[in-house]
Order: sequence, then C-alpha cells, then structure tokens
Amino acid sequence: MIHIKHVLCPVDFSESSRHACDRAVAFARSFGADLTVLHVLPVPSAVPAVPYGPEGPGPFGFEAIGRDRALAELSRFLATEHPIGVPLHHAVAESPSVQQEILLQISRNAADVVVMGTHGRSGFDRFFLGSVAERTLRTSPVPVLVVPPRIPDVMAAGRDPFHSVLCAVDFSQDSARALEYAASLARYAAGRLTLMHAVEPMPIGPDPMVGVVGFDVAGYERALEESGRAQLQQLVPDAAAVGTEVETLITRGKAYKEILRIATERQADLIVVGVHGRNALDRMVFGSTAEHIVRRATCPVLAVPGPRGH
Repeated sequence: MIHIKHVLCPVDFSESSRHACDRAVAFARSFGADLTVLHVLPVPSAVPAVPYGPEGPGPFGFEAIGRDRALAELSRFLATEHPIGVPLHHAVAESPSVQQEILLQISRNAADVVVMGTHGRSGFDRFFLGSVAERTLRTSPVPVLVVPPRIPDVMAAGRDPFHSVLCAVDFSQDSARALEYAASLARYAAGRLTLMHAVEPMPIGPDPMVGVVGFDVAGYERALEESGRAQLQQLVPDAAAVGTEVETLITRGKAYKEILRIATERQADLIVVGVHGRNALDRMVFGSTAEHIVRRATCPVLAVPGPRGH
C-alpha cells in the first residue's frame, strides 16, 4: 500500500496550473497528506540570488516588491480554490532554473508526489511550465502527476477525480511500482481499475541479404498475447486486495496509441504509467511511451519512476 504524506504543486497562476492545483488538492485529500503550492520566480542565472531583508536588496531585476507581489498573487490564487480540507502551505522561491528548484523543494519538503500542469501562462504550447513538466518527469525521484488543460472540474460536479484509473504495465519493476499507486488511488475512490498491456507489432520484413525471413510473426505475437494475459491475471489478486473492481485488457498495437485509445473508451480519470527514461540515453525509451502519453492525453497522467537504485 502506498502512503503519501506530502504533495508539492508548482504553479504559474495559469488556468492549466489551476487545474493542476485542483488535482493536487484531491490527491492530498485522498491520502490525508499536506499540500505545498509553490511559485518560482526566475532569477537571471548570471546574478546570484541575494536573500531579501536586512541582508541585501534581492537579486538584480527582482526587488522585494516583486516577491511581495508574487506572494500576494499566490494568496489570491489559493483563495479562489474550492474548500480543500487539507493542511495547506505556500511558498515563493527564486531560482535560475524552475526545474532545479522543484527538485530542491521535493527534497526540502520530503514530497512524495509532484502535481503540475502541461501548459504555462505564456500561451506557448509546452514552452514554459509544460517543458518544465517534461524535464521534471525525467529527473524527479518521486511520481509526477501531469494535468492537461481544459479538463472537466469533476470535483465541482461531486465526482471523485480518480474513480476510473487506467494502469498500463509492461511487467517491469517500473510498471509494478506504478500498479501500487494505481491500485491505491482506485481504492481511495472506491472505483474501477483497468490493467492493460499492449503487444506491439514486430518491425520485421524481408532481409535485403537473405530475402524473406521464414518466421511466424503472427504466431509469435499470439504467444505474446497469451503470455501477457496470464501475467495480467497474476497481478489481479494484488490489485483486487485493496477492494476495487479490476478489469484486464490485452491489446495489439503501438503502446502509447493503445493506452490513449483505451483511456478514451473507458473514460479514464487517470492514466498511470511507469517511467523508464532516467537520463539522456534513456530518452528513446521514455519518448516512445510516457512522453507521448503525457503530450496527448486528455486526462491527468501519473508517471511513476522505478524503484530507487534500479
């Protein structure tokens, strides 16, 4: 069972980050956790930050009034939220790197999960907060819940935002940890958990050196489907033990496309995936699945990193 004690939610006061804050509140409420809402002031990297107050006037270009205004705007931002019923903290920090500040705040607050939006207030698709979200996904030691813009306000409608959870697994240690989070969230919502595995078609064709390869591709893929179906059934007892309805699915096709398709068909409130890509070399793996899902999903996506040291 997963235990969440602290949720960190970076915001830039955009509509996207407001949606993210709503989901952060729901996440914290589900687990009885504290919530810290963070706003980062971008400090020019060529000028070191100087503490405000008697010690100095503050970094060049960001006078004390700039930080005071940011605190006031953050207070107004939070005042318009629904009654949250969770311990709430807020902070304004200065840093030349928003992503690095988020990582620092994860450590400083002992955060168990980060919740953030995919679009910034600049209006440019993924060029501000969105690009930060993608970089945070690849470096965060804790799960990151990424919230797309223009999602329904399910809490205002009285619906639990994690009622229908879709968890995509590839039977690695990363996806096993993702399943723990998916099952816990489905349990708190007393909702439905869908476990799915996509069998990707083999990229095989005639070899220019030897001609047509005599290999039964269709039979091999059927064997993969049967193996995947058996492995999914082995996961069901662990997921069902938390007291939720569990469905299993085997599909054939490109993984991220199948995950998005099933999420739409099942009207999923949340997609949960394991994150393989932990560095630049792993970007090829990460980009082929989790990153595509995050960029295209119409519901929030929880990206769960593999076990530490794995």
